[in-house]
Amino acid sequence: MNKEIVPAGNYISMIILFVFGSSLIMGVTGKSGGSSWIALLLALGLVVPFLMIYARLSVLFPGKDLFDILVAVFGKIGGKILSCLYIWYALHLGSLVLRNFGEFCRTVALTETPMIVPMLFVGLLGISAVKAGIEVMGRTARLLLVFSIFVIIIVQILALPLFNFDFLRPVLDPGWVPILNDTFGAFTFPFAETVLFLGTFRALPEKGSGYKILLSGLLIAGALITFISVRNLLVLGPNALTSLYFPSYVAVSRINVGDFLTRIEGSSAIVFCTSLFIKVSICLYVASTGMSKVFNLKSYRSVVLQMGLIMVYMSDFIFKDIFEMQHFAFETYRYYALPFQVIIPLILWIGAELVIRKKGNRKQKSS
Repeated sequence: MNKEIVPAGNYISMIILFVFGSSLIMGVTGKSGGSSWIALLLALGLVVPFLMIYARLSVLFPGKDLFDILVAVFGKIGGKILSCLYIWYALHLGSLVLRNFGEFCRTVALTETPMIVPMLFVGLLGISAVKAGIEVMGRTARLLLVFSIFVIIIVQILALPLFNFDFLRPVLDPGWVPILNDTFGAFTFPFAETVLFLGTFRALPEKGSGYKILLSGLLIAGALITFISVRNLLVLGPNALTSLYFPSYVAVSRINVGDFLTRIEGSSAIVFCTSLFIKVSICLYVASTGMSKVFNLKSYRSVVLQMGLIMVYMSDFIFKDIFEMQHFAFETYRYYALPFQVIIPLILWIGAELVIRKKGNRKQKSS
């Protein structure tokens, strides 16, 4: 398998757009109302220690990705079983993101178009990007991120006249239980989903760079998501915010500058498309890499097309309707994702430290 290296700036761009994913258009909190920004900040702080664990694994096993580390720590059989679990998680997460996009198109954008069409289009783009390699994905992400941030800043400025700061008061009005509930939800979706970048660690530019790259990408993405969530809250209010499927789209649709600059909600849809494209591509890359490692293939590119089409097909039947999708995203997903994001990485980290310590002791005895 050819060695691919992604520069730090491009890697950070991929992480930012990956974290954006569906969260920009769907929102990330639901029950804490005007205190939702507190839940986001708590979730951001909560995920940092786990990012340090992910980065620590890249130091213990330089030049290796998630699937190599699983085999090194748990053995060939145990490692490949756990690798299959992460292949499923990457494939399933990519399908969830595609379905979010499909429901968005069917609800507000392309209401007369069959939902499978836009999902297939994005899926084929993802297949093309992954076949080109993660280096190309990194360069693409950097270009798309510049455009996305420009659009986000312009929209934030245009939305200023619509802000109603009364929606922020009283602080902590819903109590700590809803806030902590939303903190848990925001932790798993979208922040801790960065666990999938363990599957791309072969492309890190140098040993130890995982700390800086993961932390920088997460903090920038978290800050932007918080700003956008606060904007939606100030424009729509807590009651409307919790009742809408796509709050960012609705909030931007209310911008009206002198009856001249109107209907700019398409800009939020464009940013959504760019971020979900990168997220789907990363999920597909990790799933394809895992398949190549489990079945000892020469290159992950040989299974990209098959895995991508499976991802698109899954996205079409994974939910019955938008209600089921919304319930899974904000109620069920947090428990489903916890083993992949927290439990297995913790066990893997402890096992990795023990393996490296044993190797060190053997070297000392042999010398």
